[in-house]
Amino acid sequence: MSSFTVVHVISAEDVFGPEKTTINECLWLNNKNCRCIVINIWNDENVPIRAKAEKAGVEYISLVSVRRLDLKLISRLKSLLQSNKCQLVHSHGYKADLFTYLATRKTSIKRVTTIHGWTSEDVKVLVYEWLQSKVWRLFDRVYAVSQGYFDIAIKKKISSSKMRLIYNGIIVDNAKEFMRPDKKQAKVSFSLDPDKFLVSIIGRLSIEKGHDMFVSVAAEVLSQSDNVQFAIVGDGVQQAALKKQIESLGIEDHVFFLGHCDQMQLLYDATDAVAICSHREGLPNVLLEAMLNEVPVVSLKVGGVPEVIEDGKNGLIVSGGKIEEFASKLRQLITDKEFYMSLSQDARKRIINNFSFEKRMTSIYEEYVTLIGGV
Repeated sequence: MSSFTVVHVISAEDVFGPEKTTINECLWLNNKNCRCIVINIWNDENVPIRAKAEKAGVEYISLVSVRRLDLKLISRLKSLLQSNKCQLVHSHGYKADLFTYLATRKTSIKRVTTIHGWTSEDVKVLVYEWLQSKVWRLFDRVYAVSQGYFDIAIKKKISSSKMRLIYNGIIVDNAKEFMRPDKKQAKVSFSLDPDKFLVSIIGRLSIEKGHDMFVSVAAEVLSQSDNVQFAIVGDGVQQAALKKQIESLGIEDHVFFLGHCDQMQLLYDATDAVAICSHREGLPNVLLEAMLNEVPVVSLKVGGVPEVIEDGKNGLIVSGGKIEEFASKLRQLITDKEFYMSLSQDARKRIINNFSFEKRMTSIYEEYVTLIGGV
């Protein structure tokens, strides 16, 4: 078929899981001789995601919003879509979904969205998410990254004929043999103790990510083990509260804030285990990335995580959010080297066989072609 133009509409300041997926999708489509553009609705055009998208070679347009719900942007977005001969818009998040719908009404442009997950951290966001679910009914396709979110969307009365389950995927270089990293050297790069087991939690410091539980788990592990250290990777509004919690528990010499990290490969090289303590998740890229890098994951039973991890085979799942159980499973990784190696190797195989980015994008591409009509 001939090429077509897809526009991703987002609202983001920096690159996290959904934004990383979007950038990689654009590059994949470009290699298919299709044009892919990112339009970012934000209150400042000079934000980190712009530099990162442009560095990656992705066509990027900034749409500056002067207020939270700047309705003047609707006509500007519509004009950009039409002038770039867009045939399909893929939006991400409640703000992008709403503006995409309003800008594409009474046009022939197809509109799709992805359910990456909900934060639901306050009443205002809950209202936005309620409105978002209403808007989805007017989209041509709604993609869920996990069966759990697929089922939630159905309960929100999204037509099953519009729903598709398409798991997140990660870029896998099948031609490259996995080389076990020098973890000691990698830890030194982050000014960490090279001889201590490193448990990392990776993601923005927002309430739904459960960093407070991570700190409590760290204290529980440290009460019985002194050969372990903990890293909090990311920035956000919860940092001050977390520092206060860490100091109150007296573990400030064992828990380290690494901030936002652009050297993710080096971080996985340094990390011995990844913890996921989120209250809500879709299908976190951190989970897939860690497993691909043979870094075992201990996670709460949340979102699409149980659809990836087979408990005790390629990762560990904690049901019910119990701090003692979470700490116990981390200790098992620290003390049982044979179990650790088996878990980490099976984790990599699981991702390669089932969650490759190529597999995801093949499904997405086929969806786009069907919707556009063969062009």
